[in-house]
Amino acid sequence: MRRRLQYAFLFVSVFFKKHRKELILTALSGFFMTLFLIQAYPLMINITGQKRLKIGIIGKVRETSLPDFIQKQISFGLTSLNAEGEAIPAAASSWDITDNAKTYTFHIRKNLLWHDGKEFTTQDINYKLKDAEITKLDDYTLKISLKDPYVILPVILSQPMIKDGTIGLGGYKVVRLDYDGESIAQISLQSLLADYSSITYKFYPNINQAVLAFKLGEVNVLKDLVTFDNLDMWPMVKINKTSDYNRFVGLFFNLDNPMFKVKEIRQALAYGLPEFDDFDKAFTPISPLSWGYSKNVRLYNSDPDAAAKILSKSPLATTSSVLTISTYPSYVALAEEIAESWNKFGLTVKVKVENSFDSSYQIFLMSQLIPPDPDQYSYWQSTQENTNITHYNNPKIDKLLEEGRKTLDKTARKKIYFDFQRYLVDDLPVIFLYYPKLYQIERT
Repeated sequence: MRRRLQYAFLFVSVFFKKHRKELILTALSGFFMTLFLIQAYPLMINITGQKRLKIGIIGKVRETSLPDFIQKQISFGLTSLNAEGEAIPAAASSWDITDNAKTYTFHIRKNLLWHDGKEFTTQDINYKLKDAEITKLDDYTLKISLKDPYVILPVILSQPMIKDGTIGLGGYKVVRLDYDGESIAQISLQSLLADYSSITYKFYPNINQAVLAFKLGEVNVLKDLVTFDNLDMWPMVKINKTSDYNRFVGLFFNLDNPMFKVKEIRQALAYGLPEFDDFDKAFTPISPLSWGYSKNVRLYNSDPDAAAKILSKSPLATTSSVLTISTYPSYVALAEEIAESWNKFGLTVKVKVENSFDSSYQIFLMSQLIPPDPDQYSYWQSTQENTNITHYNNPKIDKLLEEGRKTLDKTARKKIYFDFQRYLVDDLPVIFLYYPKLYQIERT
């Protein structure tokens, strides 16, 4: 055994002396080639379009509740929406509107295939519409008859169509779905276009687990965070910040409460707020990206003198009056800042933390989703008991909302919603604060 080891050692020594230059050159070449590949890999990926993204998202979801942006990657509806929230062709190449916006006839694109290779026809359409009669005239023509005029229907039909939970019509198809109990743990999409070869979304129940996954390298992107913790201190990390114009943060009044019956009280509370300079200010309930948006409304810039003048003489300033701001855990710090500001005017303001919406609230601090069309009938029309959470009742607003969803002419509709915003903001059933920020964290 010893002789064998000696022989092997001598053989290696002689071989190394004889080929020393070649071995050193090979080792150096391999070392520098490895460094080159490490540096060039991202560039090569971008050139070949083979980049694989792993994106972390906070939230528990099921197949029936996939995030909207994932649904839109997988599929599309009869229509799609442009940047201003208007309906444009998608699965339907065109549509006709007759009978004063009570009858819609959609013409379906031919040779449109599901991801399983089957052709899409009207037989696959399963939208559920209230007070609507859906008639499939043939495989490529769909007729929808409504009880009342409803010009927003093409916008509603932009909801992506997905069959069997994961099969769609869009540029990405689902290739893998992993579950954590009844919730989805991750979903992997494969591009049918030239963007990325694949995108994997991993879902985490809270921000702490999502950040830990990012630090451990399980994901290379964290999407739509409301805070970025201390990740901005990490090297090789890029943080992209955007305003979410699809929702606004506001202070919602319970108008059934006698304390808020007088609009001057509500206006004074708005004047008594600090400025939120780190955010884009919201002025109306309609998105600034919408064609129906108007900034020609009453402004409630911080005015402590005006607030003090009104509030000091109001019932809110009495020693027996307590004003309660209800909110969710994520908005506690903001609620406390607002309470501190109002307390300076002689008010007694407390913060109450809620895990779910409590209809008996006085003032509720939260965010509200902004629909893509200017129509906000469900939020502010007096008959909408389940969704009109402020219990707002204004005949003028009711009339405008009724007209807005029945008027086909865009110019006429725009005037209606300009008036709607002007009157609503003056009445102030909710103090519009700002559009929340969303952060995307990327490893560079």
